[in-house]
Amino acid sequence: MLTRIISAVVATLFLVMPLPSTPRAAAPPASGTVACRVLETHTDDELKVTVVVFHQRDEAQRSQLAELLRGHSGAMVEVQAGDGTWRRARLVRLKSCFGRGLLILPAPAPFLDRAEFVLRLAPGVH
Repeated sequence: MLTRIISAVVATLFLVMPLPSTPRAAAPPASGTVACRVLETHTDDELKVTVVVFHQRDEAQRSQLAELLRGHSGAMVEVQAGDGTWRRARLVRLKSCFGRGLLILPAPAPFLDRAEFVLRLAPGVH
């Protein structure tokens, strides 16, 4: 009898235990956007400004980001952080750091170092 109870408990545990999951790759960004990763952030509370140094998240989008940086340095862009909200920011190409960009946006910024976000040109910018 005890053997049956133990067998039933073990069988039940196997049925309700979650299976190990494999890590999912990050979703690809929508067309016209670039998935990016924060390298570092700096906030000036007095000026109420945050600057974010970043690069592309995926190697496959390296040239797309480079083109965006070369063609639109100084332009307004929008960034979407993990909370899903789009925020306006100024995009600047860092000429001394190949493949790196700088965002200037109102503080507090929704980013921490190594955070991921999506970047797109602001509406009306071509």
